Amino acid sequence: MQLLSIGIDERDQNAKAALLSKAHSRKPDGLDIEEKSAGNILFLNYVSRQQHDETALKEISNRLHEYIADSISEFIMEDMQSQLVEKIIRDEYFYFSQEEKNKILRDAMAIMWGGNPTVRSEVIRNRWRGRVWKRLMEHLQTNNELVLEGFIRFRLKDFLSELEEAVDRAVDDLLIEKEYTEFIKLLRYFVEIQEPKVDEVHVVMGDDKKYTLLDSSLRVINNDILEDLAKEISDKEISYDDLLISSLITIAPRKITIHQFDKIKNTELLNTINNVFSGRVTMSKDSVIPRKY
Repeated sequence: MQLLSIGIDERDQNAKAALLSKAHSRKPDGLDIEEKSAGNILFLNYVSRQQHDETALKEISNRLHEYIADSISEFIMEDMQSQLVEKIIRDEYFYFSQEEKNKILRDAMAIMWGGNPTVRSEVIRNRWRGRVWKRLMEHLQTNNELVLEGFIRFRLKDFLSELEEAVDRAVDDLLIEKEYTEFIKLLRYFVEIQEPKVDEVHVVMGDDKKYTLLDSSLRVINNDILEDLAKEISDKEISYDDLLISSLITIAPRKITIHQFDKIKNTELLNTINNVFSGRVTMSKDSVIPRKY
């Protein structure tokens, strides 16, 4: 007597192998699994070799439904999710290189399950597994056949939507990272093609969050170019951090020492300076006092 069938696309070798392993290693007592292909679908048919009365059959079916819901919800959340993300990337972002696709996959999974300050990743994963389990049980109450691809497509649209959102965010992050890399290359080029206006610059941040640039003798650097840059603070909405980067690029020193760097909260600023002036930057916790003459 056949009680229930699970169908999976035979062409998806990884998913098929994972499902077969779970199905045969966790087969309910008293039931056998027969494999039968129909087109591209491999069906795992759960059969009983014994005859059962209506009460026993109902009890066996309920137990089988719970077993299937447990196994398939785990299979979808642990074995299929990365393949679902890979399919989204293949369909929507096929023009990226393989290396970039791999990064999008890793980042999308981290976004999906990384949690946030208020919800841990295990909680997010368990919530989804609970939803998938419930929908599987609802499906099995009225159906004795479960084709995984169709179930995921029609009963887990919200799950697929969240995966797509995670992929989109990962792609946005990748594009921003690529733009930043190109921006750094351009700034580095500007620095490399000009002669240093001073040999060494010391950067000091004041209590007002403004930066003071000192030369190798710890005297304040003042010149017409920096004064013109400083005027942009009042003419445009330019932050002191942006002004610091512009000033350093204009001076193009051979050596930069950033004093009390641990007080500078903008780590992106420090990373940018390090990247643009590669090999020229020293981070110091020491403070210095500008010389007046």
